[in-house]
Amino acid sequence: MALLRIDFYSRYLKRNVMLTAVIPADKMDGEKLAKRRRGPYRTVYLLHGLFGRDVDWIDRTHVVETAEARDVAVIMPSGEDGLYLDKPEIDEWHGKFISEELVDFTRRLLPLSAKREDTALAGISIGAYTAVINGLLRPDRFGSIISLSGAFMRNRVLEAVESHSPRKKRYYERFFGDLDTVIGSEKDYVALIDRFRDNPDLPRPRFYGACGEHDNLCQNNRDVVQLLRDAGFDVTYHEPDIGAHEWPFWNAWIDCALDWYAPGEMRPSTAEIDYSALTSLRPPQDQQ
Repeated sequence: MALLRIDFYSRYLKRNVMLTAVIPADKMDGEKLAKRRRGPYRTVYLLHGLFGRDVDWIDRTHVVETAEARDVAVIMPSGEDGLYLDKPEIDEWHGKFISEELVDFTRRLLPLSAKREDTALAGISIGAYTAVINGLLRPDRFGSIISLSGAFMRNRVLEAVESHSPRKKRYYERFFGDLDTVIGSEKDYVALIDRFRDNPDLPRPRFYGACGEHDNLCQNNRDVVQLLRDAGFDVTYHEPDIGAHEWPFWNAWIDCALDWYAPGEMRPSTAEIDYSALTSLRPPQDQQ
């Protein structure tokens, strides 16, 4: 497994961006290089959470080992505030950076598949919100979307708009821009899901989601899953009765997500929790 740190200039963000890439190009089989294909690889673009960095995934999970076992490339950009949304009113194009520039750049640089079915967008917390938004905006590019403990903040934006607290409004304006324009826009996942109801010919990404019952965002995730299913999306969702909004949960469930994305024989995980057992904790109706 090759672990790369890349620093490149983004024309959309008008600054240099750091990213970490995991490429199974030198995968080992004992003491020898494994006789496996050398690309083009299935790829997961993996986003961190609020105030995180690209290396969070390397420092806090064993995603490298899991990606190697799955023969999957993982691209992890550093997103500062963790919310990649376009703000055209101030000429900031964080969403286009993810769905256009980052994908195009990494495909030119690395042996990645350009097929829609081989390209996934994933994230945790607020990064999961971002993955859902940008994945729905570019269903031609992303065939799979993975959301772990998604921070779906539509209701909080509505509360902030109606609030008399300037501090609360400024906090959400940092992420969304003008709050009065969010609902019904390309930053609103409800509006984006409705587009697919009105346009049945649009390609539909398949979804994988997980959120622990002890996470205070659990109900938000249930609501989004129901919206997606009602609109005809293929959704696999797990809600284990253990785990909160924390890295131990994401460490285990990124394994589950990659297993769903690229199923096949896999060596035992180094996670403290047996993730294969976690996926069977909920009854069959949660797998619909």
